[in-house]
Order: sequence, then structure tokens, then C-alpha cells
Amino acid sequence: MTRTKGCRVDKGLANTPNRPSITGANPITFQKPKRKDRGKQNCQKSYMNGFYDTNAEKFLQDTQNVDMSSLRDRFLAAVPKTYTGSSRILDAGTGSGRDARSFYLAGYETEAFDASPSMVRAATDFSDLPVRQMRFEDFEWEHSFEGIWACASLLHVARDDLSEVMRRLADHLVSAGALYASFKVGDGERQEAARHFTDMTEESFAALLDDCPSLRQVETWRTEDRRPDRKDDLWLNALMRKT
Repeated sequence: MTRTKGCRVDKGLANTPNRPSITGANPITFQKPKRKDRGKQNCQKSYMNGFYDTNAEKFLQDTQNVDMSSLRDRFLAAVPKTYTGSSRILDAGTGSGRDARSFYLAGYETEAFDASPSMVRAATDFSDLPVRQMRFEDFEWEHSFEGIWACASLLHVARDDLSEVMRRLADHLVSAGALYASFKVGDGERQEAARHFTDMTEESFAALLDDCPSLRQVETWRTEDRRPDRKDDLWLNALMRKT
């Protein structure tokens, strides 16, 4: 894979996605930083939760049965194996619980969280997992994971907070653990349908990774939206590995 300016690319892994790896959990070293603008963040939290709580039924109808298996398989190929044979996966910003359920049924030790109370309830019911209510900006967990899946969720984090959130997620990966994230293709930040979006291109995502030294880019690729009525929407997918 061509080297992307501003980030390191793991060529060996990109060429051998099924390469086995054995690893153990590494200590979590994250220290929770001080918040600079708590009032603004609480306002944004209520703003975002209000959208999903008000539109929960339609959001679930639109997303719960979307086929994301090809993206999940690409991510799982990069998740390191463990001595026990059962890797731990976190669905970060699970939404409807669609992917958490799939990971769980595939035999992975799966945990999940979401910021919206309505999504937490729906995801808990659908996945049969105890989904936690939590924002990315407040994320912390009592153990690390072999893989973290952040599908169409980190895009709601403000750009000023995104580097810190990415570092926080990386701190909860084992050595060589895999992180998947997806963003809508575009430049900058915007408000749409009562939601905040941070859009990304390959170049802006590479710049973001410059602030996350413990994450190495494995590959990025673009896909169309999997929902039939959103085919014109393009997504930037990113697979990373903890160094």
C-alpha cells in the first residue's frame, strides 16, 4: 500500500490480513484529562441524545438490518488471536446493537456502549448484551480489548476532541490490537438533522493520526453507504493497529 503522508502504514499486515498473532493484555496507562469547556460539551451531549431519543424508531428501522458483514470480516481479520482463542471486542458507539450482536453470535467476548439512553435500551434488547451508557469524551473501561469497532460513531465527536478520544481508545487496546473507524467523506465539521458531524478525507485522517503516536494506519478505503436510499453517501473506512 502506498505510504500516506503524515502516518505510518503497516504494509506487511495489509498484504496478509489473516496473519495469526498472539498477544496478552497490556496495562492501561490512560489518565483522565481535565475538561476545558464542560458546559459546551454537556450542551452538545443533550443535543445529540435528543436527536436519537426523538428519532429512535426510524433510526433502528434504517440501520438494524443493514448488511455490514464485509466490513466486520475485514476488521476481524486484523484482530489478534489470544491464548484462550476468544478475543475481546468493544463496539464503541453501538447504536442499534447490530454489530455487537454479530460479534457476540460469532463467539467473541463482546461489550458495547452508546451515549443515547434510547439506543442503549434498544441495543441491550437486540444484542442481549448489557450495553453501557457513555460518551466517547468520557470513555474509560476496566480492561483492554483485542479489537475496538467504531462504525459510524466517532464522526459525531468534535474535531478538537477527536485526537484525545482516539488516544483514549488506543490506551484500551492490547499490544497489536485493532481499531476500526468510519467517517463520512468530506472536509471539516457540520451540523445536519440536529447532529454534529466531523467529516474526513484520507489526508485529514492522516493528519489526525499524527496526534496519535500509538496507532499505526493499516489501510483506508472508501465505500458506498449500505442503505439503499443513501447510495450517494461515501464513507471513509480506516483500520489501525496499536504499536
